Amino acid sequence: MDASDVDPADGLQAVVAAIDELLRDLDLGRDVIDLDHLSHRTGLTVPRVQALLDHTGEDSGSVQDSFQERLVFLRETRRKPDGKMYTLDEIGAGAGISHGQVGYLLNGKRKSPGLDVTRKLEKFFEVEPGFFTATERQALYRALQSTHEQLTHLALLRGKGINRLAMRSGTCGDSRIDRELRDALSEALSRPEGEDPEVRELTDRMRSLPSRSRRRVFPLIQGLLGLARPETEDRPAPGWRGD
Repeated sequence: MDASDVDPADGLQAVVAAIDELLRDLDLGRDVIDLDHLSHRTGLTVPRVQALLDHTGEDSGSVQDSFQERLVFLRETRRKPDGKMYTLDEIGAGAGISHGQVGYLLNGKRKSPGLDVTRKLEKFFEVEPGFFTATERQALYRALQSTHEQLTHLALLRGKGINRLAMRSGTCGDSRIDRELRDALSEALSRPEGEDPEVRELTDRMRSLPSRSRRRVFPLIQGLLGLARPETEDRPAPGWRGD
């Protein structure tokens, strides 16, 4: 089964297996997967990401219990351009909720804020819809889709003959895999394209013709290609007389 055909609710094991297979085909190890990047996208700690990749971890706690942790994580990792954390007032104003409500959510006094507030906070912090409501396995499954896509493209560029559908993702993937992908793309683009056999045959035929025949045929080919000069350029203007 292709990893892209699996529902995210139970597809983590399938996508990890697909990624491992691609890594083997590419002679790469799991060390090319950027765990910090996956942690940043999912809100999970690096050890938690590693445990889920190794199939040694199950979802811990409910989505409601994890809401506070993910909100605190976003405030710490999605900062203002000057590097400072957003204040409660700034979060409240940006998300359209009250200062007090932000405080209650951050300190865990309010477990579930409701779908409308959740969406507003996701939009404010510029994360994917479902960041707060996905289970740990769902969150990692979604984050790994771009990794699978990058590895698939890398395999195709390297000429491994792998024919898999790339999984859709609108986000950036792992930086180390991205470098591998850019290198493979540069190499592929630098290779000279094979000569068209029909062009080669036409060239050989032209070269084999006697010079007089070539002079007769060449203007015809120029005309077909739109390279011939207009007749008016070769024909004297009316009333013109040469010296």
